[in-house]
Amino acid sequence: LLKTQDFDQPYYFAIDKDATIYDTDENVEILKVVQKYRDAIAARDTEALKSIVSKDYYENASTTDDLSDDYGNERLDEIFHDYLAQSVKDIRFIIEVKQLTQEGLEYYVDYQYIWNFRYEIAGQSYWQSKNDTNRITVVREDDAWKIKAGM
Repeated sequence: LLKTQDFDQPYYFAIDKDATIYDTDENVEILKVVQKYRDAIAARDTEALKSIVSKDYYENASTTDDLSDDYGNERLDEIFHDYLAQSVKDIRFIIEVKQLTQEGLEYYVDYQYIWNFRYEIAGQSYWQSKNDTNRITVVREDDAWKIKAGM
């Protein structure tokens, strides 16, 4: 079974002690993509984020009945630039992987996260915190693992 100590920065990227994720090359590679996602967000590195996004990326913002907030690759540059690169000034992001499952050619990584970030709007600085769960969908594309949904 994979354990937290199999990955860099165990405080920021961990595997739940009760998770049953087998130590296979494929599982390690998939979780390393999720760790790269976490690291890129924490570093506000938009180029690193773009490098792990599938050409078929689609986000429904967890609102399956409301299509108005859905987007794909066409809005990622705007979102990365406007929010992550410009507005966010400091971020702490912790991921604890709860489960990794496969359905067909897609892999789902369920995780709990905690993030605290400082952002500026109109010269004012604010902190925001969130503790929630999420699912990232990972697929094989062009001989690499890419995130198809869930950022």
